[in-house]
Amino acid sequence: MMVNRPMVGGTAPRVLMAEDEPDIALLLREALEDAGFTVTWAEDGAVALEQEARDPCDALLTDVRMPNLDGVSLVRAVRERRPALPIVVLSGYMTSIDRQALLLLGVPEDRMLEKPVPLEHVAETLRLALNSGARA
Repeated sequence: MMVNRPMVGGTAPRVLMAEDEPDIALLLREALEDAGFTVTWAEDGAVALEQEARDPCDALLTDVRMPNLDGVSLVRAVRERRPALPIVVLSGYMTSIDRQALLLLGVPEDRMLEKPVPLEHVAETLRLALNSGARA
């Protein structure tokens, strides 16, 4: 099977993943790395925000419900610094208020994924987000 590996400037795209469940983070990381991404894991939104400031990523993959800084607040803070950063949200529980806030922050509906979701779909959504930019 031929894997469609994404490229950003000739290198594997760097994805910052904010996910507070270690088992889910490990599965996602392995699947995304197999799909050609370089993945950095942050165990909550606050750690992700610090990591992104130190080492900017090519895309952000975030959960919504996390300790210390939730996903919507993380997206809001990242958008202030990097308004064009491609963002994909992956959550097991997202309210209509969360969805509306994310839409207002420029995250398209098709980049808001509900758990459980096939890992291939997460990789494809990131690939499409990187190819079309933050606000498609």
